[in-house]
Amino acid sequence: MARIKQGFLGNASGKLGNVVFSKWRDQHTARQYQPDVHDAKTPAQLKQRNRMYALLQFLKPLNKNFIKFFNSNIAKGSTPWAVAIKNNMKCVSDEGCIELEELELGDPECPELEISKVVYNPFIDQTSFSYNAKSIIPKSVPFPYIGVSVLGKYKTLDGTHEFDTRHVLCFLPPGHFFCSIYTETAEWAFDNWWGGGMFWMMFYDTYDMDRHCNPNNGLTKPVYFKPTSMIEGFNTLVKENPVPKDAITWEYQTIEKKNFLVFNIDYKKTQIKNPKDYFIRFWKVSIGDGTTQQFDAVDWDLSLKSFKAELIDSVARRASIVLYSVYKKSGEQVACFNRFYIDKNIESKEFPYFWQLFTCWYANPSSFVLNGRQCGFCGSVDELFSDFIQLYEQGVIHNGGEPEPPTEYILRMGDDPNGKIEISGFVHEEGDIYYYTEKTNAVFVPKPNPGYVFSAWVGVDSGDVIATKADSYELPMIKDRSLSPVFKVLV
Repeated sequence: MARIKQGFLGNASGKLGNVVFSKWRDQHTARQYQPDVHDAKTPAQLKQRNRMYALLQFLKPLNKNFIKFFNSNIAKGSTPWAVAIKNNMKCVSDEGCIELEELELGDPECPELEISKVVYNPFIDQTSFSYNAKSIIPKSVPFPYIGVSVLGKYKTLDGTHEFDTRHVLCFLPPGHFFCSIYTETAEWAFDNWWGGGMFWMMFYDTYDMDRHCNPNNGLTKPVYFKPTSMIEGFNTLVKENPVPKDAITWEYQTIEKKNFLVFNIDYKKTQIKNPKDYFIRFWKVSIGDGTTQQFDAVDWDLSLKSFKAELIDSVARRASIVLYSVYKKSGEQVACFNRFYIDKNIESKEFPYFWQLFTCWYANPSSFVLNGRQCGFCGSVDELFSDFIQLYEQGVIHNGGEPEPPTEYILRMGDDPNGKIEISGFVHEEGDIYYYTEKTNAVFVPKPNPGYVFSAWVGVDSGDVIATKADSYELPMIKDRSLSPVFKVLV
């Protein structure tokens, strides 16, 4: 048997620390065995530890999400982490390299699906898939309920492993996944985008609860994908930002019956010393009326302080997303990509960002995080809940309690055949009964018939009537009231 020496496990595993290993041929942990290694610094041992370290660094970001999800049901007597190490050790080269497409998780029982196209949309940081799953649905699943898992891997300059682990399981997938999340009228975007990824699909029987508890039932083999950007040359590895968004302003102009979108640059807000040596390349998508339209790139020579883009009438009446980067005249990209949203059209009509993307099917609510008092549809929570806020400010709705209906008092007005009373200030009426809220006044204006004049008020509440001006009276509604008018012959 083997023996532990200097914290290393012989020819099988490498450095222990807090990592638990499975013996390759059974389900016991490595700590139960004694390695027979007497020298932990041989070339073979160093290579083994290098491979193990590389694998651990690769798998660590996936431990509590994808590894736990796929390996929990197959880790009998072991751990999902140990199963992942065992299954993926063979994928590590002698130099300590491992490629994402070689990653093995779970126990797939169905062939991989066909992915015909994977496109990255930099305007909204979205990766879209076109795939065909009909040919691989298991016959044992009569009512398939489809789920997918998508693991995105970001591009990095230093070779570190950065993953997007948000899409562990998505049911009834539309085929769209977002690399960033929107917040209010901007988004966390262009820090990076997926350089590649893995795509799994699961076929659940709608009426089989056991399948819902085990993703490996009906699991397909993973497919590696590499998105293609809609914008040729799109690159997020350049991190400098010499022309930030606040250095560019925009406005609409109408010149000789033609509509223009005019951009202006404030050189003081940039880091460019010789503007004549650079240009900005713009890409634009107009959104509105339930549709979107993408336009070809245009270049703005920065030796000119402003740039005009002519718009056809239909585009001038829409909102737009503008994407841009900065280049040297030689063609070298020297800036990260930025984008901004043009929320008004040429008629000054505003279009909330969330609402435009949502109604034009350019994104969906799962890609948004709305902060504070922000509402995607109307722009302001105060506008959306204006009635509620008004009742709260009036004291009708109290903090921490159930909504309380307002106190109402009734007014009964008697008849006189020689005239009528115009009544106002009430909330609603039912026949000869008028309803008033608390602390309001009933307002009366007598209207006598020809040959008659108003004479007096009679009834139990007649003494509380107040004459406010000629031919007008008020009665404070602090309780239920009963009142009748008296008209007399004009002498």
